[in-house]
Formats: sequence, C-alpha cells, structure tokens
Amino acid sequence: MRILFIQKEGGIFGAENFQLKIIPALKERGVNVEFLRLYTNYQGGIGGDFIDRLEKLNVKTYEENIGKFPKPKVLSSIKALITKGKYDIVHTHLIHADLCLSLIKLFMGGIACPWISTKHGYDNKFTAKNGFDAEKQGLTPYYMLMRLSERLCDHSYTISHGLRNFFIASKATKAAKMNMIHYGFDFKEITNDYINSDFRKFKKQIVIAGRLVKFKGHYYLVKSLSLLQKMNSDVGLVIVGSGDEEENLKALVNELGLKDSVVFAGYSKEVVRWMYNSDVVAVPSISEGFGVVFLEAFSCKKPVVAWDVPAGNELMVDNETGYLVRPYEIDSLAKRINYILNNREESEEVGRNAYSKLKTYFTLDRMTQETVELYKKALN
Repeated sequence: MRILFIQKEGGIFGAENFQLKIIPALKERGVNVEFLRLYTNYQGGIGGDFIDRLEKLNVKTYEENIGKFPKPKVLSSIKALITKGKYDIVHTHLIHADLCLSLIKLFMGGIACPWISTKHGYDNKFTAKNGFDAEKQGLTPYYMLMRLSERLCDHSYTISHGLRNFFIASKATKAAKMNMIHYGFDFKEITNDYINSDFRKFKKQIVIAGRLVKFKGHYYLVKSLSLLQKMNSDVGLVIVGSGDEEENLKALVNELGLKDSVVFAGYSKEVVRWMYNSDVVAVPSISEGFGVVFLEAFSCKKPVVAWDVPAGNELMVDNETGYLVRPYEIDSLAKRINYILNNREESEEVGRNAYSKLKTYFTLDRMTQETVELYKKALN
C-alpha cells in the first residue's frame, strides 16, 4: 500500500508530532508512506527540521511552495506528483492541503485514487472565542473551505468525538462521512531519574504547557492563581511555552501582583520534566481538537485539571482519571486546584488511573491499526 501524506508545515506542533509517530508505525506494517510538504517563504521556508526528521526515518519527501494562495502551476505540480507516484491513497492533513486537493478535484479533473482528510483541529480564531459551539459558526471563509473539502474528499476523520460532533452539528459534514480516531502515542517510561530541582520553582507547583495563544486559556489560570494564593500561599505557576500572548500574560501577572509566583519558562523541549516535577498539570483550554498535553501528563502519572469541554471531557473521567471544572469559572478552578493539592493520596491515584488509561487505550499501536483499517475501507 502506497500513501502520500500532504500537509503545510511551518513548525513542529501537534499534527507534525503525529506524523513523526504514525509514519514509522505504518511503515512497520508494510505501508509505504511518502510526504509532500507544503510551505511558504514567510512561514518556515524550504527544508527545515521537520523534513530532516522525516528523511532520518527513511521517508521520501517532496516540497512545494504554495505561497499565500496556491496558483494553477502549483496545483498542476501537486497533481503530477500524485499521478506519477501511482499512490493507493492520498491523505491530507490541515486546511491548506485540503484546499489544494479540493481545487484539483474541482478544476483539474481530480485524482485517480481515494482521498482521505484528517481534521486535527479547527480555526483557532473561532475556537478561542466560541470553543466548539456550532450554533455560533457563520459562513466564514475557513468554514466554507472546510465544508467544501468534506464534500469532495472520499473519507475523513477527526481526532476526537468533540471535534467530530462540531463538524456534524455545524453542517460542515454528515455523520456517515466522518470517522474518529483518537491519537495514541508510546511515551518513554518516566522514572525518578526525572526528579530535578531545576524544574521545581515552588513548594506547590502548577504547570501549564503549550503555545501562548488565547484558546489555551492561560488567562483563566493566572486569574485563578490570584484567588488560589488566598487559600494556599505556597503555590506557584510555571508557564512553559511561547507565543503571541506572552506580553499580555506578563502584564496580567504584574497587574495582579503575581510576579514572584509565576515563572515564564519559555519554549522547552523538556515539557515532561516540568510536568514530572510539578504537582498539578493545568489544561484550561477553551477547546482542544485533542490535546497531546493530556497524554504527556498521563505519562507522568500527574493529575490534570481542565474545563469540562471537548476534548478534555472525553479523554478524562472526572475524579477518576482527571479533574473537570465547570467551564470558565475562575473561582471553581482555584478551589479544585486547592483540593488537588490538599488531597495528595487521591490525586496521586487519579494520576495512576490516567497512566493506566494511557497504556491500555491511548497507544500508538491502537491508533495505527485503526488508521490501517480506514485505509482498507477506503480502498474497498
């Protein structure tokens, strides 16, 4: 089976880490995956770390500069590659690849093999404001492009039920058209060798890890910290990551008088070490297509606290494998974190339960097998 993955890439984030995990796993099952990287000169440029990593995995790669909008010459080049490669399936990821395939199918006669599209998330601008509230979705360009790709592709799947439900409720697709395959990864076994005082800044430590963008909900967590400190003066927050919201968050920290209680650690490749050396992992995102950060925390056996919204509320069961809080209630978030910190035996058991779920369900083997089954379905 020959598969061509297509995706625009300008940095290694969730979807890119997915590729780096699933492609070797598919190759072990006899699936020959090649990769077409779409890029722009203003975001990433040609080559880079992602391509280097794929080539180290012995993945044959191609690159195409799509610019701000893919021109006919670029689309012709993509179609020529697909035709020459005689692929059994073309598998697109994220909206730019979906757009290119949609235009090829509309104006260039399409392609000779099935097209599968994976939805790893949704428009960040929309979700930062509305989460996955389908009733608030209007006829935006992003929505119309997504809806078009759903009409034209042969099969699609999302990475969570919450995301799938949004697509169906917003009428971007039909239930029969869209499948769901949860992410699943194999994490390195975490031991006490990961204990390191360099990653421990407070007596009682909360950590949040991820891009500093609005939909990740850092604002809510910082606000809750000001309330939490009235209950527990020993607690502090470590913010791991970088992004557009950094200056706004620092201003908020200063405004609330929390400068000595918040550490901005910046971008780090040691996210798991930060988690392992903390007491609570907070994921106050307004919404998540999936949220690999949950699985990273599970691998550390650390309790996770999140809003009761997709996809956290399908990855965790409240008080069993995590802690869910009524959405956007800052006071409730502060009280729940304080409860977790003051009930160590219970929270440690919750962390162990999450680890067990990680090992029995959120596995690379399960995700890969379900992907192969979808490929077989498309070919039949």
